[in-house]
Amino acid sequence: GGGGGGGEKSFDEIVSDLANDILAKLPPNYDIEAVAKRYPVLYEESMNTVLAQELTRFNKLVSTIRSSLQDVLKALKGLVVMSDDLEAVAKACFTNQIPGMWLKKSFPSLKPLASYVGDLMGRLVFFQRWCDNGVPVLFDMPAFFFTQAFMTGTLQNYARKYKIPIDTVDFDFEFVSSAPKVRPQDGAFVHGPYLEGARMNDSLLLDEPTPKMLFEPLPVLLLVPTLTSQFKEFAHYNCPVYKTAERRGVLATTGHSSNFVMFIRVPTNQGASHWTMRGTAIILSLSF
Repeated sequence: GGGGGGGEKSFDEIVSDLANDILAKLPPNYDIEAVAKRYPVLYEESMNTVLAQELTRFNKLVSTIRSSLQDVLKALKGLVVMSDDLEAVAKACFTNQIPGMWLKKSFPSLKPLASYVGDLMGRLVFFQRWCDNGVPVLFDMPAFFFTQAFMTGTLQNYARKYKIPIDTVDFDFEFVSSAPKVRPQDGAFVHGPYLEGARMNDSLLLDEPTPKMLFEPLPVLLLVPTLTSQFKEFAHYNCPVYKTAERRGVLATTGHSSNFVMFIRVPTNQGASHWTMRGTAIILSLSF
C-alpha cells in the first residue's frame, strides 16, 4: 500500500492494479494476414510455416488474457456478473499464480504470475522481431510453443535443399563460444536454455556446476542437420531437454513425457554415467 495512513490495499484494488498493469503491457495481436503475405508458405523455407503456427498460438493466448482481464475489471466495477471463471482469474492474480484459463491456451510454465508475464513478453518480442527483420540469426529456443516443429522445420529445410529423405537426417551439435553474426549455411543457432546439475566450461565441455548455482545458461548451440550415418564421434553425454523443470509430464504418443523435447549430445571428458547419476538435464523454462 501507499504511504500516509492508507492501510492495506483491498483484494479489488490489488487485482485491478495488476490487471491494468498487464493489459498496458500486452501488445496488439499479430497481424497474421500481413505476416502470411511477407512470409508465404514456401517449399524451401519451412520457417515461414513455423512462424505462422507460433503467431496463431500466441494470438489465442494473448486474446484470452486480454478478454479475461477486461472482464474481471468490469466485474469488479459491477458492470458484469463475476462468474466462477472470472473469480478464478481474479483469485489467481491476487495470489500471483497463472490463471488456469490462461494455462489451457499457454505454453507450459511453472512460474509465478509476475515472472510468467515477463516471460510471455520476451517471447512476443522475439517473434515480433522475426516478423519485422526476417528469419533470426540466433533463435531463442525457449520462446517457441512447439519447439519440435521448429526442429522439424530446420531438418526439412536441409532435406529439401539437398534432396535427401528427411528420415535419414538428424541433428549433430556444435557449441560455440561467441554469438554468431550471420545465419549458418545449414541448420540453426539457438540460445536460451539452462543446464541443471552441470555447466559448460571455457573449453565447452560439461563440468561440475558452480557452487550454489542450480541452473547455468547453456552456450550458443549450432544445430547441424547431418546424415545420421555421418554423425561425428566424440565423448558425450546424451542430455535430455525438457520444456520445464517438472520432468514428469503426460506420456505423449512418442513414449516420452510431453515435457520432453529431444536429446542433445554434450561433449564431456567424464563418463556419461557421471551425468546420468546427477540427473543432468537441459531446461528451456525455469520455475521462477
